[in-house]
Amino acid sequence: MDNPKRRTRKTAEVRRHDIIIAAMEMLRTESVSRLTTRELAKAVGIAQPTLFLHFGNKTQVLLALVDHVQEQLQQGLRSQNLQQFTPLERLRMVIRFHLKFIQQQPGIPRLLFSEEIQTGDPVLRERIHGLIGFFLEFLGAQIREGQQRGELRADLDPQQSACLLIASVQGLAFRWILSEFRFVLEEQAELMISTFLDGWRPRNGGA
Repeated sequence: MDNPKRRTRKTAEVRRHDIIIAAMEMLRTESVSRLTTRELAKAVGIAQPTLFLHFGNKTQVLLALVDHVQEQLQQGLRSQNLQQFTPLERLRMVIRFHLKFIQQQPGIPRLLFSEEIQTGDPVLRERIHGLIGFFLEFLGAQIREGQQRGELRADLDPQQSACLLIASVQGLAFRWILSEFRFVLEEQAELMISTFLDGWRPRNGGA
């Protein structure tokens, strides 16, 4: 006769996914410094030594968490079917999507602004830089195409403009965290669009 425990035992891949999701859920309300492997194991319903079979330490959990965030961000951008829109329309959609993405996963700004990122493992910092770099390149590409199509001013620096957009989103997310979520983050999208994108349009029909 089959052992019921053996039938319900989760694969290593599923268990790793459970741990990552539990970590993201904990970061909704807790800082990264309070995310411990002991508490994380408890949240998943496993013993701490079992967690160490999948992730050797907390930093490895955070690295996997960053990879998970980037994967979700990439999937979300693909789901927007952006290729059928103009570059300016894409940028509008991406701003709305990005703020909604953070609104749904408040653990992201907690992770980005954490002390572990500022002073912790250099591998973790590099992974965060990779995540931000991916988004910078994506936004910069939309801005460059917008310039080529005459939708955006030719004098804009695409990379610097992309940096301004991301910095504004991060600053807004930080204020949202500090306010204890007292406003709806994604409702700020139209203000960002009018501040940046409308200001980046060609003046008087020219560059």
